[in-house]
Amino acid sequence: MPDEMTSKERFINALELKEVDRVPLGYLWFGAGNAVLDRMNTSMEDVYYSAKGIARAQILAREMYHHDNVMSPWGCLLVEVEAFGAKINIKKDAYPSIASFPLKSAKEYENIDPVAIERSERVKTIEGSIALLKEQLGDEVFISYATLTPFMLASQLMDGSRMFMEMMKDPDNFHALLDVLTDSCITFADMMLDAGADGAFIENGGSTSDLFSLEMAKEFGFDYSKKLYSHIQDSGGYVISHNCANHAFHELELAFEPDALNFFFGNVEALGEKYGIDCLKIHNHKHIGCRERYCFRDLKDFIDQGICLMGNINPYTFGSGRFDNIAAEVKNCMDAAPDKGFILSTGCEIPLNTPQEEMEILWESMRSCFK
Repeated sequence: MPDEMTSKERFINALELKEVDRVPLGYLWFGAGNAVLDRMNTSMEDVYYSAKGIARAQILAREMYHHDNVMSPWGCLLVEVEAFGAKINIKKDAYPSIASFPLKSAKEYENIDPVAIERSERVKTIEGSIALLKEQLGDEVFISYATLTPFMLASQLMDGSRMFMEMMKDPDNFHALLDVLTDSCITFADMMLDAGADGAFIENGGSTSDLFSLEMAKEFGFDYSKKLYSHIQDSGGYVISHNCANHAFHELELAFEPDALNFFFGNVEALGEKYGIDCLKIHNHKHIGCRERYCFRDLKDFIDQGICLMGNINPYTFGSGRFDNIAAEVKNCMDAAPDKGFILSTGCEIPLNTPQEEMEILWESMRSCFK
């Protein structure tokens, strides 16, 4: 089928559950980024702190991989925590990591100033990259910025075990911290939307029973994330909620009312118990997505409520050299997906070192579904 829409029109129509000329292809962070950096004859270290470099890399990635959106910042998601004083390990050929946490306890929340977001050079770099993407791509492509829910941001401000102790022993101060972080996330959102972003891709992978109970997720996550999601939407932006956890609290994701849910494959053992099949026997390894894609049935409520589904190719399929596995993942997703309100993407980021040949298989396998 020939393309009749711009990438942005196609992407937004899918988000709004409207007709599209073809299913959009969604891109997460900087998937298969090393091939892009090689083409640019540069490194992650050189490009990471350059607004021009980020914009150039995203535009080149789209030319190479054919997706319908671009995204800044990249997979590390350390922009906000770096603005709040976290020490960062910069790596030449990989995403930076946190070297030291800014907080030792929740009661230090008064040390977090939301205005630091506006002053941060790192934030200004991302703001500049969004502005450049808007200037160079105009209304041709959907431009998204990547960010965190307030709870996920809190998990970067202090050591994980300490954070959970604070939640249980000092909930009042932890809630005060979340209030401050929500204001900070909103400030960040306003800057990115004003720079030209069409919407937000929000990391919410901490909302899962792998970490705590549903009650705790509601207490320490729901109201703060809902306030952020609603603010972005009220400001004219779209919200894509990303939760790739095996046991995500999908009922909370539904209640957030995002424009789209980007999800992973789910737990195949749990799917087997629920649907009476031995999922492990029909997959190449325990992490591959379910061929029948029972997860789409589980998430039918999202479509019924007007929420687009975005997923859920298994990113672990890439880098193995098994082109047939990639093609099978694409076909299985396309066969199971709803007629409207669907964006094909991976359930999480494609590994940085994925060769371009595998990305071409993704694109050609998708195109073959339209013939």
